[in-house]
Amino acid sequence: MTEKKLTHAGCVVFRNDEDRVRFLVISSSTGEHWVLPKGHIDPGETPETTALRELMEETGVLGEIIRPLSVQSFDINGKQVVIQYFLVRMTGSKEASENRELLWKELKDAREKLSFIEGKQALKDTVDSKVLRI
Repeated sequence: MTEKKLTHAGCVVFRNDEDRVRFLVISSSTGEHWVLPKGHIDPGETPETTALRELMEETGVLGEIIRPLSVQSFDINGKQVVIQYFLVRMTGSKEASENRELLWKELKDAREKLSFIEGKQALKDTVDSKVLRI
């Protein structure tokens, strides 16, 4: 089987609020959908670097990668998008360079809020990986 060339990298970001784990869901660039932070891999950039850069640019959230998750792919306007997702723990925040709405949701609510199947699958992979006890 031929491996698909990665075009994007993204994050399933979590933080602990008291005794609850919450996941980050953000508005899309158009404001029409709810998505996970992700973006294009720039030339010479690793997927890990892209994921953390996009997270910071889109949300102002700083994080550390815990582990890779699934690779998701889909077609949009005739082009194949292949996204490597990473599980990321929030470590801090600063001002974002993009104007996105941020929501921190518990697992079930985050899954319901996401607009697209690839984001829902990446979130499911987080739970299936048993890295987090939810």
